[in-house]
Amino acid sequence: MLQKIKDLMTIRDQIDVIKNNLNYTTNSMNDLKTEINGLKQHINENMDEVNNKNDEIAKNFSENMELMKTIRQDFQKELFDFKLMKTQMQKNIMEKFEEELGKELKIQIGTLKNDSDTYNELKENISKITERVSNLGEEINKFTAISSNIKKEDFELTRFANQLREADREKLELMRKIDTLERLVSKIRRQEIITR
Repeated sequence: MLQKIKDLMTIRDQIDVIKNNLNYTTNSMNDLKTEINGLKQHINENMDEVNNKNDEIAKNFSENMELMKTIRQDFQKELFDFKLMKTQMQKNIMEKFEEELGKELKIQIGTLKNDSDTYNELKENISKITERVSNLGEEINKFTAISSNIKKEDFELTRFANQLREADREKLELMRKIDTLERLVSKIRRQEIITR
């Protein structure tokens, strides 16, 4: 019986040890549970913060995407307008160039026409002068032929012609003097008539 009581005491000690171990384990489990709950709460808080950050990042990304789309559309529009303006400028430059070229060509064609008219006129005048020179050459040839046939007596005719011209000159001089005298006589007669 004593042995049984001893065994029971031993069992009781073992039960106490087990009970203590169980209390320790329970306390450890409670501490662990508390710590896990704290970690879980911390994780939940962090998750909320991460979710908020993710939402903010997603919102910013969405806003940036919209902004990028707007910028791209504006850039495409500006690029289109630039290409259109470039085409219009090229067209305007070509039209202006053709207009200026046309004006310059008209001026040059007018100048060429005037030069051509002047050239044709000069050519015609040169032809006429050439014809006259040719005629003069023929006349000179005739005079040369005639002069070779002139004799010494023909020079006497020249001297006689000079004498005739001199006589004509003296005659005219005498006629002028006679005219002057007639006027003078007429003037004198008028004065005599007035004095009577």
